Amino acid sequence: MTNNFNRLREFLDEAIEKHKMPGIDVIVWQNHQEIFRHQTGYMDMENKIKPQPGALYNIYSATKMIACAAVLQLVEQGRLLLADPLHKYLPEYENMQVRYGTWAFAPARNKITILQMLNMTAGLSYDAFNPSLNKLREETGNDYTTRQFAEALAKEPLLFEPGEGWNYGYCHEVLGAVVEIVSGKSFGEYLEENIFAPLGIKESGFFVPEERKHRIAPQYNYNALTKEITPTTTDCLGHNANAGLRYQSGGGGLVMPSEDFIVFLDAMACGGVGANGARILSKPMMELMKKNHISGKALDAYRVSNNTPEGYGYGLGSAVVYDAGKCLSLRPEGTFAWGGLGGVQNVADPVNKVSFYLAQHLIGSPKHVYIPHALNILWSSI
Repeated sequence: MTNNFNRLREFLDEAIEKHKMPGIDVIVWQNHQEIFRHQTGYMDMENKIKPQPGALYNIYSATKMIACAAVLQLVEQGRLLLADPLHKYLPEYENMQVRYGTWAFAPARNKITILQMLNMTAGLSYDAFNPSLNKLREETGNDYTTRQFAEALAKEPLLFEPGEGWNYGYCHEVLGAVVEIVSGKSFGEYLEENIFAPLGIKESGFFVPEERKHRIAPQYNYNALTKEITPTTTDCLGHNANAGLRYQSGGGGLVMPSEDFIVFLDAMACGGVGANGARILSKPMMELMKKNHISGKALDAYRVSNNTPEGYGYGLGSAVVYDAGKCLSLRPEGTFAWGGLGGVQNVADPVNKVSFYLAQHLIGSPKHVYIPHALNILWSSI
């Protein structure tokens, strides 16, 4: 390790102490090789257990990048187009309503496309307790499929005309159903056969077998004002914890050890090719992946919603640096990244072939405060 990497290690230790966080696990690879790994603090605060290799974390919304890879594979296979209307695969989305104000509704003028689902401009919300989803839970005893979830969600009005705004919503959950329709497999089976197995990822999925449950990292809630940390009452399975065994959330359901996610992320940073030589996406598709795909009102809404400066945009399930000068980023243009509710964060830099992954189980994590500093230290060291 260089002195600069030593500074990164020191900074991460300082961040744990300053923000009174439990613990974090950070892995950095460059061109298929690990160049940095640091586990600091406690994974299990009550029992004073430090972050462990092989610990399982719900990656929550970091699942979206993997869901996008699955959809883009189907595009490469000629089985769908990004310009296709969503209702071609899910007919219930053909005649959507748009909400105007509190009580006014009108038929949508535009049809939702697959691309709009990938870049969050479709108009879907993230209201987990809307009337249609509540009815679904009641009618199924909270045991429903990915396809049933998508069908129920289509009964809710859109927040805006498709393509004319940006909202972080259930798009990737619905795309999981699209993958199922097109492939003829469950979403989890598709990921296993087409992404996980080719890359050699063996311990990741939507559910945790009984023999691995002891490896789930405890999950905590974080109060940013008091820095108080309290254990949660869930089993850390996120979107799948209360949805039975058949729902597989493309927007936030995967449970993975850090050692697995970095293998996927490394492939995304290295032109779609994994460390074992397996290709999961083509070079042209990876070029498309690192582009900003929103503009106008959608880009403005994204910046406001995520408090990001000019130069950052949103691509296919991830934030994208499209003008490094304007956003003062040491990461080059084309770098894409996203995180999850439980505190995980990933960054893929296709120019330097660098992948950064931080894992933790901390709802309300102050990662937005300290991770930008950590990334500047890292990228100035490469």
